[in-house]
Amino acid sequence: MNHTIHRANERGLAEHGWLHSRFSFSFADYHNRERMGFGVLRVINDDVIEPQSGFGMHPHRDMEIITIVLKGSIEHTDSLGHHGFTNAGEIQMISAGSGIEHSERNPSMDETLELFQIWIFPNMHNLTPHYEQRDFRDASVLAVWGVLVSGDGREGSMKIAQDANIKMARLNAGSDLLCDETSVGYGRLLLVIEGEIQCMDETLGRRDELQTQETQAFSIHAMSESHLILFEVPMRR
Repeated sequence: MNHTIHRANERGLAEHGWLHSRFSFSFADYHNRERMGFGVLRVINDDVIEPQSGFGMHPHRDMEIITIVLKGSIEHTDSLGHHGFTNAGEIQMISAGSGIEHSERNPSMDETLELFQIWIFPNMHNLTPHYEQRDFRDASVLAVWGVLVSGDGREGSMKIAQDANIKMARLNAGSDLLCDETSVGYGRLLLVIEGEIQCMDETLGRRDELQTQETQAFSIHAMSESHLILFEVPMRR
């Protein structure tokens, strides 16, 4: 099966003192013409935010923005009137549509905030902006893909304006997991959040990525306790 591997040490990076970022794709001052996204998936930013720091109010439009909190808590405020906190194991989604402003900060006095921020191009422009938050701490079943985000809201997932899926799974050492076949025109990006796996005759470690546009199913074998995220996305905008 044809595939591409991107190792964790090949990602873009930014160090701002209060913010430590690793980029899967070109973003801000990191520009790599070979890595401008993966189909409709535009951004996977792996951020660590220092205590009492964050992003002030800033605008977005025509983008589905998903934030997955891995450690700590993020304080969110937006121009729709929402204000609240998203904790580790929870996910927030902003459908920016015709335009929204928001801020994100780490309210802790002593704990760093760790998160993935994901941007996906929507399939329609100028939608009514929308914010949603969901607790997925009970959604992780060992050796089963849990659907976090989808285009139809199935299995209790958060619905976005794109026919794309974000799935997550945890594996014990020695266990196996199947990625089902997909339709022509779709690609899959597998990211190892933590652990070590074998997939397509490759060994992938923490924050390594595998990309494929092949449609057939493939299996994953966990070499150690592992935490995985899988993106299934249209390859044409």
